[in-house]
Amino acid sequence: MDAKFAATILMLSLAGTIHAADVPECTARELLGYSPSKPEIAAHRQFALPVVKYSHGTKLMAYAGGLALTLRIEAAGNVACFAMADEWGERQALNDQRRDVIGDLSNWRYAPFIRDGAATAAIVKEVVGEEELPGSVSEPPVVSLQAVMIGLQRSGCFGPCPAYKVELYGDGHAVFEGQGDVDVLGKHSYSIDPEVVAKLVDSMRTKKLWSLRDSYRAAVTDNSTYTVTLRLGDQVHVIEDYLGRMVGMPAAVTAFEDAIDAAAGSNGWINLSLAAVNDLWAEGFEFSSKEGGMLLGRAAANPKSDDDALVKLIGLGVSTDTVALDGRGGERRIPLIDAALESGHEKLAAALIERGTLQTRGTADQAEKDRAFHAAIAGGKLSLVQTIWDTSGSSHPALTFPDRGRENMYSERESPVTLLLTRPFDRKQAWQGREIAQWLAEKGCDLSAHGADGRTLLHIAAQAGDAQFVRYLLEQGVDPSTPGEFDLPAVGSAQDEEVAMLLLQAGSGVSARYVADNGQLRKFAEYRHWQRVIEWLDKQRSPDAAKRNPG
Repeated sequence: MDAKFAATILMLSLAGTIHAADVPECTARELLGYSPSKPEIAAHRQFALPVVKYSHGTKLMAYAGGLALTLRIEAAGNVACFAMADEWGERQALNDQRRDVIGDLSNWRYAPFIRDGAATAAIVKEVVGEEELPGSVSEPPVVSLQAVMIGLQRSGCFGPCPAYKVELYGDGHAVFEGQGDVDVLGKHSYSIDPEVVAKLVDSMRTKKLWSLRDSYRAAVTDNSTYTVTLRLGDQVHVIEDYLGRMVGMPAAVTAFEDAIDAAAGSNGWINLSLAAVNDLWAEGFEFSSKEGGMLLGRAAANPKSDDDALVKLIGLGVSTDTVALDGRGGERRIPLIDAALESGHEKLAAALIERGTLQTRGTADQAEKDRAFHAAIAGGKLSLVQTIWDTSGSSHPALTFPDRGRENMYSERESPVTLLLTRPFDRKQAWQGREIAQWLAEKGCDLSAHGADGRTLLHIAAQAGDAQFVRYLLEQGVDPSTPGEFDLPAVGSAQDEEVAMLLLQAGSGVSARYVADNGQLRKFAEYRHWQRVIEWLDKQRSPDAAKRNPG
């Protein structure tokens, strides 16, 4: 950091210590600006978020788990104004406790948010937790560690929620029972350090969990229920958590649930790990059984499972003839190699290829090569795409595929395989869409092609929020106004302001209904706090712009 930049930061920090008498509510225009991520906000926060405590029996219902605030943070790091709509856009009710929080906003400070080397205003979302105090303090019984069992059960939901149960015993015995949307199904026993159970008991006492309600249930549907069971000798206390933070459940319960999972090593059973494979071997699991094959299939279809654990399963005798269930329990059945390629498991894919999975009776199978190539492209990892291309022998995979659109409602046509690219829902998962598209273009794929349902690679890149990908396609001459599915331009798919601006500045056609006060793009930009996009749209509405673009 150079001296001039450091001096600027110091000046901004000192300026931020000046307290305003009151912090006003934001106007719509003031809610436009840079929107940092949650981790970035936490790193810049220079104070502890308050927690509002309510007396026992207070009825609470907050969709965000507390008071949701949207704040405009000035370049100096102070709060300039606030808005208090919940996630549904409804204004939240005020009470004395919430008024006290808002009255203290002038004391909240953030380290300056830096963009392009300069401090900038930021739009920050914070949630002030709200908790109900226990009615009375109940001390848990004092028992030997041998008489302790601490359990956690997480149910399924309307969606892919891991459903499982763990029980941890003070003697070092543990049980994991996978019930759905996990790699390892069924009940399995293993050993843990008794000390981790002792630490959980201490944490339970510190957090006063024995004094809390036995149930915190929010009046909503389709979510998971988390159940904590505390068994001390012959006494049991259960805490049911169904979106409990929405109805005043202390955050300490959520922290304790996470601590149970950490002590149990739950993640290694949900997403197969080497430790879980070793525990299965120690308990005498039949790896060569049908269930062993299904285990490999589920884990192969899971991008979060450990690649070394998958290869070890094969070494322990798991059959590679099985097919995986896509989504770890879904309806679509796909070959094991496809699951490995779609999930990015390079070591498993290599092991399967070495075993001849792309061959039929010892000879390269073109249909198998083509299908595996499609799966590798969908998986978004360039090295795997290249592996299938190079492994294909004398003939390479086809660069087109039979395309009937995403909903199989359109007449079939041959489309470039680039249109198989789809960024994973989990944005933390690695994705090399641009690199794969560039490599395929060098092989002869048309970057401007339309799929059977109208989609284009530009729309795919825009929806992925991949600015580098969008910039590359524009540099290759792809028309920014090209219509896609439903005849919408790619800017209508943009999930990132940088992407939207790239398309708009490149000349993407935007109809009057998108530019108008209630236009779809404007509404979305306001919701996402996109200041640059709103400013661009405003310029299009100026009298001079209207003359240039009367339609």
